[in-house]
Amino acid sequence: MYNHRTILLFIAMTAWLHPASAQPTNRIEMRDVTVDRVKSREHREDENRRQQWGLSPKEWTRYKTLMQGIRGSISPATISPIEVLGTHARNDQERRKYAELWAKMRHEDIGRVLAFQRAYDEAFEKLYGDEKLIDISKLNIPRPWTFSANDRILLFVKTAHCPECDRIVQAILHDGRTKTAQLDIYFTDLTTASKAADDSIRAWAAKQELDRQRLKSGRITLNYDNGNLYRITRKLLNKIPMVFKASAHSIQAIQI
Repeated sequence: MYNHRTILLFIAMTAWLHPASAQPTNRIEMRDVTVDRVKSREHREDENRRQQWGLSPKEWTRYKTLMQGIRGSISPATISPIEVLGTHARNDQERRKYAELWAKMRHEDIGRVLAFQRAYDEAFEKLYGDEKLIDISKLNIPRPWTFSANDRILLFVKTAHCPECDRIVQAILHDGRTKTAQLDIYFTDLTTASKAADDSIRAWAAKQELDRQRLKSGRITLNYDNGNLYRITRKLLNKIPMVFKASAHSIQAIQI
């Protein structure tokens, strides 16, 4: 026969071996709350991005859907929602709409970049006077190419956010074998001629300290890409910078 004390001991041992049977349910509930919080935060961040690009919820949903297909698999991570929607426009009217929106955004951004560049130039002049922005003598730049004075060099670069472009430009400019060569520079991030784009090129040229005499004589030219890189490589996506040596009969890619 079990007495009262034995029953109490059995209950205590059962509770010790199987503690807090309600805890698994609590853990599941806490996990659900955490998941909900993460989803809520992601939704807010997604909504903020949509508003920053000035897109409607319907446009934003279409953009995200497109990025799940071929556009997301072959495009750089920095491609904008406007470019995605414009590339996949369903009619001419929609294509013009996104093209104009992108042009306005780029125009405004170039204005901001130029304003900061002017402020930077003024600050540098105030702090360091005539000291050169880029001292080529302090750079250890490998030069795997072979150029001669009579070569024509085609150089495809970006005006902004491309340190490698600046490095290659400076290496070519200060290579004794290229000082009299024809150097044609093409800007792949400026597709449409405009005052803002021209100002951006001027600011870039000033930063690179291009030889004014070579510019004036046409031995150095500054150009919009206008599809020239695609005509050479037959590729929509190319790693910038790219350098080519051109002759009357061929164009040869140069390793950099």
